[in-house]
Amino acid sequence: MKYIRILPVLLLAFVLVGCFGTKNTEPDKPAWGGSEEWRLKSLEENFLNFKEGLREQNDQIERNHNETTAQMEKLQQRMQEIDSSLAELKENQQKILSMQSEEDVKDVAAPAVAVSAAPAEDVVMGGAQSGEEKPWMNVPGEQNGSGQVSAAAASAPAKGAGLSGDALYQEGVRLVMNDQPLKARELLTRYLGENPKAALAPNALYWIGETYYSEKNFAQSILKFKEVSRRYPKAGKVPDSMLKIGLAYDKLGDRENAVFYLKTLIDDYPKSAPAGIGRKRLREIEK
Repeated sequence: MKYIRILPVLLLAFVLVGCFGTKNTEPDKPAWGGSEEWRLKSLEENFLNFKEGLREQNDQIERNHNETTAQMEKLQQRMQEIDSSLAELKENQQKILSMQSEEDVKDVAAPAVAVSAAPAEDVVMGGAQSGEEKPWMNVPGEQNGSGQVSAAAASAPAKGAGLSGDALYQEGVRLVMNDQPLKARELLTRYLGENPKAALAPNALYWIGETYYSEKNFAQSILKFKEVSRRYPKAGKVPDSMLKIGLAYDKLGDRENAVFYLKTLIDDYPKSAPAGIGRKRLREIEK
């Protein structure tokens, strides 16, 4: 009986609880619907951000592509310029080799120079008569007692067989001044090989450079003139060599190196005779 009385009370309690539960869930429906809408908006916003990111990436890729293309065009243009320069250098080298070959096949034996009845004109070493191309300078063993070499002696018949020592050197220099570079180079090279430490060895090397210079083989002459200062840095022919290096570069059209070596000559040997010629030539180059 007791339980029968309690049972209606429990049923009433469950009914009340169910009513309250239903009332509480009704307000949640709008809240649940709002959450779905927020999620949709969030997804839409994320999608839009994703599309914007893709667009920015595409724009960046396009910019990088354009920059790379421009750089490639510049590189191709530079390569074309380098190819043109190489072709020009190759052409100049072939011209030089061709000129040298023509000189080699010529008969360099010069006929004896007839001496007129008039007084022989002297060739003064280092004087104004020598000009830019052959600035002969005062060096030991290249002059007679008066400081001059007579034209008759300079035009004496070529010899060399059986010569040695200073006599071989003198004959080589005489041939240089007599415009016989091939024979002169042969004798001077022989002298230098036999006397590499002699007092006239740097002079012989200088005159070998002069033989190439007179043949207009300026590139080879530069190598020989540079060898003078490299092998004999304290020799008296170093200023002369620096002068001829500058002149040879000028002949090759290399203005920058020509100016550099002429200025170095003037700075290092300001009171030397080659420096005087160098100043004059430098003013002409820098005009």
